Formats: sequence, structure tokens, C-alpha cells
Amino acid sequence: MDFSNPFKGGSGGAGAKAGKMFDRLQESVGLKEKEESLLGDLEDSISLTKMQRLYGFGICLGLGILLSFLSTFFLFPIPKVKKFATCYTLGNLLSIGCTCFLMGPWNQIKNMMKGHRILATGCYVGSIVLTLLAALKYNNLILTLIFLLVQMCALVWYCMTYVPFGQRMLKSCVGRCVGDFDDW
Repeated sequence: MDFSNPFKGGSGGAGAKAGKMFDRLQESVGLKEKEESLLGDLEDSISLTKMQRLYGFGICLGLGILLSFLSTFFLFPIPKVKKFATCYTLGNLLSIGCTCFLMGPWNQIKNMMKGHRILATGCYVGSIVLTLLAALKYNNLILTLIFLLVQMCALVWYCMTYVPFGQRMLKSCVGRCVGDFDDW
């Protein structure tokens, strides 16, 4: 008797969900062995409800924005470069990481590595590393602020990859404000 999944073959949508449900049903009654994966046990043990995901997203985003804002207090009256850069970068990472609650960490990483986002992701991660290097190793305020500005621009550029035609619109807006890039 053939107990193969009649829902397989669909590329997504309801057919794919029904296929997963049918596979789980077969595994639970012993008609099919469970496929072992490296992250399978972890994914089975960590499953959040939609409300828990939204709470995680909101808390992570709120903490990220709060840390980024509070980091400015390390600049005045006497600049504490290491604390400022670490606090600001951690806030940025929390703000970006909050989407892991919505789509999952593995999907987030896969989305960051897509062809149209890889350059923006590389610039963002590189600017984070350079910001921390300038602050923690060299303790140089000017260099840290320069890399921090690059980090902010890279974050905006990265976020625009999620908006249809976002990078093109941003380039057009900046071009109108400072003049066409072709004229430089």
C-alpha cells in the first residue's frame, strides 16, 4: 500500500501546509520515519505562538531603540567612546534582530543573503565591525562617529531592500537633495 504524500509537489500555499500536516500525521502513527535534521529538534522544542512572536518583536525592537537612544548619553559631557559604540551597536543589532521573532532566525539569515540584499547586508555588518574596532581597539571618537554614520546609512540602505523599489526611491531622493551622483 502506498502511503506517499498526495499533497507534495506544490510550491507553496495551502498545498504545502497540507503536505506538512500529512507528513506529521504519518510520522505520528508510525507509517513514516521522522527525518532527522540538525536543527529539527531545536525547531520542535522552540515554537512560539503568534502573540509570543509579536511580544518578542515589540520588546526586542523597543529595547533596540531605547539602547540606541540612551547611547547618546555616553557622549556628553565627557565622551566615553567604548560605551557609546557598544551600546549603540547593540541597539542596532536588537532592532534588526527583532524580525527573527516574526520570520525565524534561519529565514532571516536566508533573506539577508539574497542576491539583491547581499551588498547591503555586507556593508551593514562591515560597518558594525569597523565601528566596534574603532571604538574598542583604537578608542578614537572621530573614527567611531564616521563608521557610525556609515552604519546608519547602511542600515537605511538595507531596510530599503524590503520596500519595493525602495533603494531606487532613496537614491532619487538623495540625488534631488544633494544633486545627481553623475555630476560628482
